[in-house]
Amino acid sequence: MPTNRKENIVFGICMCAIMVFFMGLLNISVHLGGFNLESIKTTFIAFPVTLVIAYILETFIIGKLNHKLISKFVAKTDSKNSYILFNCFFIVTFMSLVMTIVGGLLGGDTLSTIFTEFFIRWPRNFCAAFFLNILIAGPISRAILRTMQNRSKVKENVQNVKF
Repeated sequence: MPTNRKENIVFGICMCAIMVFFMGLLNISVHLGGFNLESIKTTFIAFPVTLVIAYILETFIIGKLNHKLISKFVAKTDSKNSYILFNCFFIVTFMSLVMTIVGGLLGGDTLSTIFTEFFIRWPRNFCAAFFLNILIAGPISRAILRTMQNRSKVKENVQNVKF
């Protein structure tokens, strides 16, 4: 997991980018009636704005709530995997709730449409996001983070060598 601000930013951007792109592709494909060139094009157009919104929400609101909840459910002596699983569950739950509404607004839906279709859209989004997070986004983001941390350690070791 991230150990400083820089690592936290890189990890957060990696997670958000993967999640936003693929969840956007899923929802846009459903909205446009299938996976096609138009849904891919629309996903790329919506990606930058959606990424910024998701990153801000995760960093300043949902991430803080997530840390409070994790501290209630995961002890310092628990395994790293239990931390990862609870983190995934809480983040996906709250982000999927909020982003289901945000995605509808960005997609041009009216508030009445968003709320009447919420209990159709949100369960689909939650399930897809949970497995995307656990199986793809999380492992890729943690691998990038480990690479960053290993390079940082090598750099520190090289600087500490005296000739």
